[in-house]
Amino acid sequence: QALVQRMASLPAKGLRPPAARPSATARGWLESGVPWHGQVSKGPWSQEPKSAPREAIRSKTTSPGSWTFHGCHGFQAMAAMGCMLFAARPARMQARLRSRSRLTLSRSSEDLDKGQEDERFQRTRLVTFTGMVLGYAVYYFTRLSFTYVGLAMRSDLGLSMVQLGTISSLFPLAYMNSKFLSGVLSDLLGSPVLIFSLGLMCTGVLNIAFSTANTVPIFTLIWLLNGLFQGCGATPCNKMLVNWFPARSRGKWWSSWNASHNMGGFLIPLLAGGLAARYSWRAGMLGPGVIALVAGALALIFMKDSPEKVGLPSAEEWAAPRFASAANAEETKKAETEEEDGEAIWKQLVRNKFLWAMAAMHFFIYFIRQGVLNWAHFYIMDEFGVPALEATARVSGFELGGLLGCIVAGQVSDWLINRYPQRGAAGLRAQVMVAYSLAAAAAVFSLWVGPPVALLQWASMAAFGFSIYGPQTLITMTGVETVPRRAAATAGGLLAYPAQLGSICAGLPFALLVQNYGWGGFFPTLIALSLISAAVITPTLNTPSYWQARHGWKKEKAKAAESGA
Repeated sequence: QALVQRMASLPAKGLRPPAARPSATARGWLESGVPWHGQVSKGPWSQEPKSAPREAIRSKTTSPGSWTFHGCHGFQAMAAMGCMLFAARPARMQARLRSRSRLTLSRSSEDLDKGQEDERFQRTRLVTFTGMVLGYAVYYFTRLSFTYVGLAMRSDLGLSMVQLGTISSLFPLAYMNSKFLSGVLSDLLGSPVLIFSLGLMCTGVLNIAFSTANTVPIFTLIWLLNGLFQGCGATPCNKMLVNWFPARSRGKWWSSWNASHNMGGFLIPLLAGGLAARYSWRAGMLGPGVIALVAGALALIFMKDSPEKVGLPSAEEWAAPRFASAANAEETKKAETEEEDGEAIWKQLVRNKFLWAMAAMHFFIYFIRQGVLNWAHFYIMDEFGVPALEATARVSGFELGGLLGCIVAGQVSDWLINRYPQRGAAGLRAQVMVAYSLAAAAAVFSLWVGPPVALLQWASMAAFGFSIYGPQTLITMTGVETVPRRAAATAGGLLAYPAQLGSICAGLPFALLVQNYGWGGFFPTLIALSLISAAVITPTLNTPSYWQARHGWKKEKAKAAESGA
């Protein structure tokens, strides 16, 4: 800009180099402050070209901010033009710098937007996960409240044990079908939060209604309806866990959510039992009902169905840059988009052999679980003459061991998936289930042959709870991971059927077994069932997840084998 101003200040007659420095370059002359003066001695550099007259290089018009040359020698005109080019050069450089600055600012803005998006994703996910944990614990409040007010009802209303049994007799069947129906609705409506929160509020209303009833038929009807809405808790949570958490870290989050079973089971005796003992059985039913109403309303307001519904990337797409290259992240996004174009949900579920294997194991796990819970304290009382209260205390380690077992199972399966990404993710989780089933057989054996020491029997029950809750946590999660996200809740509902059937079938068969063959037939049967539960999933130990199958898992596995990984 300074050079342009210097050129504009020169006279319009022509351009002459300064006499003081006839050998100076055009740039040095323009930058010097020597005033204009007359003709200098001729030299080769000042001679006019023979091919063009002096007036040849001339501008006929003069506009503000432009230069006009009259009577310029050839070299002088070239020097002037060189000065113009030199003056223009910083402008081009400035343009490039401005372009680079804009690019840098754009990248900084993108990074800032990415950081804000990441923060929003994690905050929304944490709020939804907290709602799942606390909300499902409240589901347990309204599910088990009758169990802990039954004795108070018997004394206040004069009900017999048969009448109390009649009230709760239809609950398991209603609950079993409810889990499946709520899963189908969650997938069809695409709103697991709606099913979860409305179901929770309905169970609260039914608990409050139960507290106002007085006859056995009304009690039975209300508790049957409560069973129909209790299934709205688990399967919508299954779908939300798949929506919000990528496969690589889903195990620890799923197992942490599963701990809400233990949380609710631990708190409801204190809540319902405490209110019933201090006030009446009606207060013991009313308290959990009010809590469920408030929790359901809060869940409906704050929980979110999926990241996509709030303008965020999917869980797999969000996690892809943390575990894979940008190309793989693009493939993940493409696969998420193409997922909706697959075959019908029912065809995928029926053809899924892994899902059938998980269903078979689920039946055996609940069959074994309910058998031990129903008969372990009777075994301790009959074989060793332990009082009922002390026998109950010795089997109390089951829930604590179960809490640890479900958390450890999720963590270990996640570690295996991250440690061996070229192997089938569902198969790696199945391997953890096999190990847990073998540990369950060992825990049952230790309870059977171990000495009748209170601490050892408590530890055996804790070990059994640890071993049973591990596969109980992983079965539904792993089965759901082998189907599309749009079928996640339906798959979870299907897997609930064999579990509830296992619980129902554990009553009479084990009673007949103990009556006819004694404890010497009871414990070997439990050990054999534990081994069978491990055997039924052995063929699935290398099964990929649905996400892996969509991303060419076999090709990646072949590449890993060729590279010696």
